[in-house]
Amino acid sequence: MIERALNKSVPPLLLLLLLGACGSAPPRQPAVMEQVKKADQAAYRAVRDGDLLRARELFRQSMLLNQSLDNLPASAMAAINLSSVNHKLGDDAAALALLDHVLSDAAPLYPAELRGTAAFRKAIILVDSGKPVEAETALQSAAMECKQQCAYAPGMNNLRARLALDKGDYPAALTLSKSVINASAEKEELANAQRTAATAESALGQHDAALTHYLAALELDKELGQSTRIVVDLQGAAVAMEKLGRKAEAEAYVRRAMAAAEAARSLPGKAGKNSQH
Repeated sequence: MIERALNKSVPPLLLLLLLGACGSAPPRQPAVMEQVKKADQAAYRAVRDGDLLRARELFRQSMLLNQSLDNLPASAMAAINLSSVNHKLGDDAAALALLDHVLSDAAPLYPAELRGTAAFRKAIILVDSGKPVEAETALQSAAMECKQQCAYAPGMNNLRARLALDKGDYPAALTLSKSVINASAEKEELANAQRTAATAESALGQHDAALTHYLAALELDKELGQSTRIVVDLQGAAVAMEKLGRKAEAEAYVRRAMAAAEAARSLPGKAGKNSQH
């Protein structure tokens, strides 16, 4: 009955087109677009699994594929990710070269937030390299692009807190790290802020508060699976406990830190250095 009704009311050619559309598969993305998507997904998995050499190759592939498509935002994001991996692998020259390309005056077409992200990542590398003056210049560039409305704003305050710690300005470091804690930042930045606050409080003799923040950082780093930072948290908590006269607990935390560090060193595929970001 339905077929007879369709035959009477719909022209034959249109009927064929409609019936054909009902059985056709959804259009596929072009092959190169599928390559980009797969490369990105595989790269993030490799970072998560600690396979930084594979992540480096995959982010490089994603960057080149996006460049071939003249997709400037995506190629810039891949370059920033590739830079972070290079930094973790200890190749800071390559990492900075990638970021400087995104930041160069000859490449002003990249979106402001990506340029700001690149400046922020550059500041992290410079801090880790012991170049605080250059790091502060890069942070200023990131702040100009961000205007406190970007995703990396809590990270900038954490980095400023680290710089304050390096200068011995513990009150400033504590104020900056607490601003991140009170802003309800994402877990990684929150863990960094808790750890920095604890370090500043330890230096100021505020051992009860330091212990609270080290334990908070420890719980977050466990959730994030950050073994190297877990060791730092355990060691910091042990020092705070010892200062508070809790010797037995302090010794237990030292043993836990040693065991975690030894286990992390024994794991395969964990090449590279560690940063707070």
